[in-house]
Amino acid sequence: MKPYEYNDILTGLITSVSGLKERRPSAGRGLLMESLLADTVELTESLKTEVLVRVSREIWLEADEGIDYAALAEDLQNVLPIELLKAKTDEEEACERLYEALEALVKTLFDIAKALNRRYKNEDYIKLYEDELKLFVKHNGRYWAEWDFNQFQEKVGIGSLLMEDLEEYRIEKLQHMFASGVFQELVAHRQKAPGYPNEIAFHDLDDGIQVSMKVVHIYYYFLRKICDWEDDGLEMVPEKVGAYFYTSRKEPGAKERRKAFFKYMMKIDFAQQAMQEIRQRQGVRLAELPDSRRGILEWLAEMVGYGEWLPPATAEKILEMLHNALGVGMYELTGDEAAMSETFWSTLEQVGNQRVVWQNLIGYFAEHRFFSPNLGAPALNEMFFDTTEYYQNIDKGRPSYQRKAKKWARIQPLLDRFVPRKE
Repeated sequence: MKPYEYNDILTGLITSVSGLKERRPSAGRGLLMESLLADTVELTESLKTEVLVRVSREIWLEADEGIDYAALAEDLQNVLPIELLKAKTDEEEACERLYEALEALVKTLFDIAKALNRRYKNEDYIKLYEDELKLFVKHNGRYWAEWDFNQFQEKVGIGSLLMEDLEEYRIEKLQHMFASGVFQELVAHRQKAPGYPNEIAFHDLDDGIQVSMKVVHIYYYFLRKICDWEDDGLEMVPEKVGAYFYTSRKEPGAKERRKAFFKYMMKIDFAQQAMQEIRQRQGVRLAELPDSRRGILEWLAEMVGYGEWLPPATAEKILEMLHNALGVGMYELTGDEAAMSETFWSTLEQVGNQRVVWQNLIGYFAEHRFFSPNLGAPALNEMFFDTTEYYQNIDKGRPSYQRKAKKWARIQPLLDRFVPRKE
């Protein structure tokens, strides 16, 4: 029996017991008391075995759905003791037995309410998370999540998926999750929330499913309360997810929202596994570099560290951009991009040319406003080299410079692809 079904049974029992006080002596009154006694004993036993035992050992989300055990216990107490009109001796004995049975029922209802209101431990929430996950998988939720991701791979990843494809897929699934109503009640009571600028770069979607950019970061804030950010990916924290499921259990559509949460988080997990594979391949590419090129990467990291960067640029993002453009980042370059990357390497490997390349890059970054606008080329040169010597090379690297060197002009489209952008 579902917990909410007990509500009508108990309400009916309370009405019947209360009505005994008004019934006149009759053979039917005695039979009614015997019937109520049998029903009360059976109901008490059923509540103990089907509800109390379970809620005493675990979190059961539907246990108090449509029923208030404490309120029913109080309503039942209010009709006790049972006082019959002109009761006979045998009726008084039956009345005493019914009273004792009803008292046992009241105690059971209060015991259930107490068990439901106890303070849960992390292991309780973890078990709830695991049980809900098993239920989701049992109903083929994981199968369909994987099917969706495989369909995405076939449509988008002709040849191989790029990191940016996977990032876009993750953004889409997150915003679809938010649109499904997950965290809706929490977001409705929040005006703003701390941001996570180095994690997910949200934007408007083109598929008609919209979550206002004004609130999408608030949704993400609540998601991050139950997920950690590990290795550039979202990872569910079982005890926190379980606690969220419990505290939101009485919200409208809570069951469907739990299903939506798992559906989208599983799709995101498949994408993040693919991202991790790309990063592993990145590690292989780095390991395969000759020592000379590793030395260039170390030198670039040193130069990046001297910069006084302005958002959206940071030292980490600039270095990531350079690694990507040199084919040792998250993205696997092919075709023209691979050729441009080799051109970039060749300019850096040309004897005595590294300083010139970096000065060109300073000009490129300056035109993207990654430095203070008050700094001209001489000051920017001094920032990185402690001298103004040959600062003219900075201006030659600006995208707007008309007479670019052929190799530098060849590299710029690749830089444009990976340059940090505002969210």
